[in-house]
Parts: sequence; structure tokens; C-alpha cells
Amino acid sequence: LPQVPGTGKPQGGLGSGLSLVQSLVGLHGGSVSATSPGPGQGSTFTVRLPLTEDHDMSTDSRPDSAPATPGQLQVLVVDDNTDAAESLGVLLDIEGHAAHIAHTGAEALQLAQSRPLDVVFLDIGLPDMTGYDVAKRMRMLPGMQKTLLVALTGWGTQDDRQRTRDAGFDRHLTKPAELPAVEELLRAAAAAKHAAAAA
Repeated sequence: LPQVPGTGKPQGGLGSGLSLVQSLVGLHGGSVSATSPGPGQGSTFTVRLPLTEDHDMSTDSRPDSAPATPGQLQVLVVDDNTDAAESLGVLLDIEGHAAHIAHTGAEALQLAQSRPLDVVFLDIGLPDMTGYDVAKRMRMLPGMQKTLLVALTGWGTQDDRQRTRDAGFDRHLTKPAELPAVEELLRAAAAAKHAAAAA
């Protein structure tokens, strides 16, 4: 697991940044390349996008007031690493889901009380309380018993996985989480929501 220089702590984030950039750029018909002269000498990332003449960049095609679309999930991302949380939020937006972001356990619990949630991606290492405590409290909230709780953590031993299960998590993703694993969880949650609505 990569370490944050000088701290001995695992590096945060989902590790999906480059994959997310490639997905975004690919949607626009572009390409991404990376080069480096060697270890410790930095990297250069090049993004190439085709020019368009008739696209109005000032138009927001998905305003916050837009009604939910069929199959759209309400997803809460809880991570004190702002870049990681925002990156996953962008991925969720691309997939057509409604992303809500929190950076502390208290903020996450407040959001969970204010709206129904289908999926919660919850970092274990939060500044104000552990993700285990947040998960236990979420499970006690009305309507949160069937919400898919996904632990995001740098630790992936059997003991770590057992601890997340004991706290009420449904799934355990070890950072950096693989993008296909995140997308598979979203597909499964969307299918479960559709089946529940049809019943």
C-alpha cells in the first residue's frame, strides 16, 4: 500500500483518478497519455480533446432540481480526502446517479437523516469518528436498514473484513478501489432498487 511521505500512513484516495479522467475524456472522443523520465522525476499527463463548434458550455443539462430518472441511485460518499470524495462523486454523476458528499461522520449522519439513500461509500478513517461508528449509527436510522453500506479502507485482512461486517457494512472495498468493483456495486444496487419498485 502506498505510504504518505514522512508519515508511515497509507495514502488515501480511491486510486481511480486516472481511470476517471480516461472515462471522462473518452466520453468526449479524446485521449489521455502519461510520460515520465524516471522515478522521482515527475510525470506529464496530456489530455487531448476534439474541438466542437456548437456546444454551449454555459448550459447545465442536469440541474439540481431535475427529477430523478428511473434507475437513478441516491448515493452518499463519505471521505475526509476531498479529492477522493469528489472523484467518486463525478463518477456517480457520469453513471447517472445523484451523488451527495460528506467529509465527516457527523455530516454523513445528518445527510442520512435528511434523505433516503440507496448506497453509502464510507471511509473508515474519518477525523471525528470511525467509519465503524458511523455505520452502526446509520443502521439505527429509519429507512437505513436496506441501504447498501460499502466500507472504503486501506486495510483488507480477514480481521478487517470481519470488523466491517460486524459494524453493519454489506461490502468491503480496499483502497485503491478498482473502478469495475465500484461500477458492479452500483449496477447491483440499481437492479435491487428496480426489483423492489416493481414488487
